[in-house]
Amino acid sequence: MSAPTDFRAAARRRLRPFLFHYIDGGAYAEQTLRRNIDDLSDVALRQRVLRDVADLNLETELFGTRMAMPVVLAPVGLTGMYARRGEVQAARAAGAKGVPFTLSTVSVCPIREVQAASPAPIWFQLYVLKDRGFMRDALERAQAAGVTTLVFTVDMPVPGARYRDAHSGMSGPGAPLQRMMQALTHPRWA
Repeated sequence: MSAPTDFRAAARRRLRPFLFHYIDGGAYAEQTLRRNIDDLSDVALRQRVLRDVADLNLETELFGTRMAMPVVLAPVGLTGMYARRGEVQAARAAGAKGVPFTLSTVSVCPIREVQAASPAPIWFQLYVLKDRGFMRDALERAQAAGVTTLVFTVDMPVPGARYRDAHSGMSGPGAPLQRMMQALTHPRWA
């Protein structure tokens, strides 16, 4: 079985730097990111042996949605750039396992396509932004696609500075050219 660091190393090898650092990084000095990783590593599952597990049931209900287990796939921006039609693949996988998938506000695949491919209703993340027209349009598209659960992200009134993104080509001066060069020099990924 692979350790989480094995998956991280594989992603670093496969993805272009602008994408790897976007998915792997955080804002400013990444202190909150490190604290979250440390906190999650402190969570320990208590192993119990010689127990009857014939009738395990992890089902639960959240926001009117019946779930096979208390897990929701969280929104990840630009998933469609990590894998072909990544949001569609993730929604299908989540639906097949009976857990909700949350589509990111900054997804690559259109919400209608993702919902149409999912065996269950998807959830939709909405960034609370100053551009009310953008938010209204996003809500209208979500409603038209059949989304009934919104996940509001409220940590963006002032976007955090993502220093790694500026160095890797995700943002900053010359970023489009830098991303294009990364894609052209790695045709397998492109």
